Amino acid sequence: MKIRDVMTPIVATVGSEHTIVAAAARMREMDVGSLVVNRDGEVEGIITTWDLTARCLGAGHDPHECVVFSHMSTPVHIGDPDTDILEAAHTMAERGVSRLPVVENGKLIGIVSFANMSKAMDRLTQDLLRGWERNAG
Repeated sequence: MKIRDVMTPIVATVGSEHTIVAAAARMREMDVGSLVVNRDGEVEGIITTWDLTARCLGAGHDPHECVVFSHMSTPVHIGDPDTDILEAAHTMAERGVSRLPVVENGKLIGIVSFANMSKAMDRLTQDLLRGWERNAG
């Protein structure tokens, strides 16, 4: 199974020049815990709720004045849509990231998380068990 089979195709994004308050509002609006940061169509970073709270608020910064660029996580590890999900999971675990923006031909086409992969693995396991039950019966 490939990343493209399990990724979320709608990606919540924010510009690196936006304020932390704007990023938090976007996360609330999209009901997500992270935003892919882009500039001129290029993936520049990721900003998560942890980045908002620990890097900005926890450091005593004013979220109305701080911009996303100052608090985003970078560099960003990018996924290829044709990468096997087990290989992607290994890479994510090795690099300590829980989300992987998926880029094809330089364009952001989705995002994959451990939650996406877990659901896919559960689906595969259930299909496998059903196949064994049919063959054993």
